[in-house]
Amino acid sequence: MSEPYVFAERPSAPLPVSSPPRREIQELWVALSRSAWRSAVLVPADQRGSAAAAAVALAEVGRRLRLTQVSALVAARLDYEEAAQLARRLAALRFPGATPGPGAPDQLVVAIPALATDPLGAAVAREADVVVLCVDLGRTSLAGARQTIQLIGRDRIAGCLLLT
Repeated sequence: MSEPYVFAERPSAPLPVSSPPRREIQELWVALSRSAWRSAVLVPADQRGSAAAAAVALAEVGRRLRLTQVSALVAARLDYEEAAQLARRLAALRFPGATPGPGAPDQLVVAIPALATDPLGAAVAREADVVVLCVDLGRTSLAGARQTIQLIGRDRIAGCLLLT
């Protein structure tokens, strides 16, 4: 069985970013920083997209600003146990006074698979402080985006990241 996560936990461990994060990722960090959050979930709007690169780049922006210890986690797939564990981890970060454990990041950015192919990710997204819908320009279908929004809940989505 392959490892379901790509995870960068330590602030000294470089994330696999080949160049400085793009402007839209920097702007997303600034927009999200307007409110307090400890966990953010990035979800592709439909099965054709991926939020992995955006999640890693968003965590890199936080690290480069050196404001907090930010980690990125990319869930390649989720089964029931993995979804439940990840949801519990995000819930522990969300509640004030919760201690997620030694060495836990101050902020965690998680990329989950598209809900059209892996609907268990909705349970993970509902436990995050913020959820960002990732839309691939020219590839994302309107029907797929609507389905994703419905599964997560419109009230849980903080915004949309347009990927070109």
